[in-house]
Amino acid sequence: MDDQVIQNILHIQPNAFVFLGIALVSYFLGRLIKSKIPLLQKLSIPVPFIGGLPVAGIILLFRITDTAIIDFDVSLNSIVLRFFLTMLALFGTWKLISRGTWVSMLFWALALVLGVLQALVGIGACEMLGLHKHLGLLVGTISMIGGYDTVNNFAPTIERLDAISGAAQMASGVVTLGMILSLMIGAPLGEYLISKYKLKNPNSTEFDNQRLSRSILRSPRPFYQQHTVECMKILALSFVCMALGDLFNHYFLQDVFIPDYVSCMIFAILIRNFADKTNFFSVDGLALRTLTKVILTIFIALSTCSLRLDMIGSVTWEVLLITFLELLLNVIYARWVYFNFLGRNFKGMLFAVGGLSFSMGVCGNGLSNMQSLCEKYGPSTDGFLVLSIVGLIMLNVSNVFLINFLMMIF
Repeated sequence: MDDQVIQNILHIQPNAFVFLGIALVSYFLGRLIKSKIPLLQKLSIPVPFIGGLPVAGIILLFRITDTAIIDFDVSLNSIVLRFFLTMLALFGTWKLISRGTWVSMLFWALALVLGVLQALVGIGACEMLGLHKHLGLLVGTISMIGGYDTVNNFAPTIERLDAISGAAQMASGVVTLGMILSLMIGAPLGEYLISKYKLKNPNSTEFDNQRLSRSILRSPRPFYQQHTVECMKILALSFVCMALGDLFNHYFLQDVFIPDYVSCMIFAILIRNFADKTNFFSVDGLALRTLTKVILTIFIALSTCSLRLDMIGSVTWEVLLITFLELLLNVIYARWVYFNFLGRNFKGMLFAVGGLSFSMGVCGNGLSNMQSLCEKYGPSTDGFLVLSIVGLIMLNVSNVFLINFLMMIF
């Protein structure tokens, strides 16, 4: 851990071990807080968000009082996300992928329409407030359905072309606010839809427990021993896929704008289907589900603890007003478009919850909201896979073209 005093303020840069330790402790803080507040349980607010937000708040307090500036190395977040997505892709059997193809395409098309609507709302609001229309595009599509990476790519160009001072920092504040709001609103939206439409998950927890009990009784080895072996196999497969993906990126995709984790996920899907086709080895569903849940929880805890809440302070009242207009649009779209077009059932509800979150900055928040609901109502593996493919792969590629097109016509 590095620390130094600059202009009488202590600057601390915790290393990965300290950062990870703080994030894991925050998870148990979140469990404690949620166990004491029934409303958080009723609304299914994700535990890592509940525990991580006070940590981010303490760091903000240190910063604004000039006590200390604590900067976490957020590159760890990217590593953990790649690990999670590679592991999630091991669920990608051909049957699951083929069954979810049309849903993924429809989901993607609906998300693109939302991206255009976000631009129209942002630009229209800016014209009414006498602001530059590109600021509306920055606060709308670029910050909302784009997220931090997209802001970092496009904000400098907008600042240079339109002489909008502080646009990048303001947009980052909008993304941060969007992340917080999506984690506060996403799961409660799911609870509302479940209650209103009496939604039931066909993949009940009782069925999983019965299947697990039969599997344990049939196994010649103790369950803890077998489960340990299967978890080790999942870890080995994940690291092999990440290594292959990294080599492929290095030799073939150095100059191609594709996220690093895409190659890792493709190798994981290929290996999973090779295993299913040849029966050379098996991929245990329980071990895979356990590890993906653990890694996703760690990722959300890391992301929440490292939130730069001070960036929200750079958001002007005009931009804050536009942000809440965008929030209203995203909630309405999730409730009436995503849910109605993607099933009007339990899975459609999960898509609405996940779509609301990746439409406000980060797909991982959607996965966290979905996980919180699935802990209560039962699992939905294909729902997680579809959201990841649409939110983290398809939209990451199409957003670049969509935003360039919007900047050209506006």
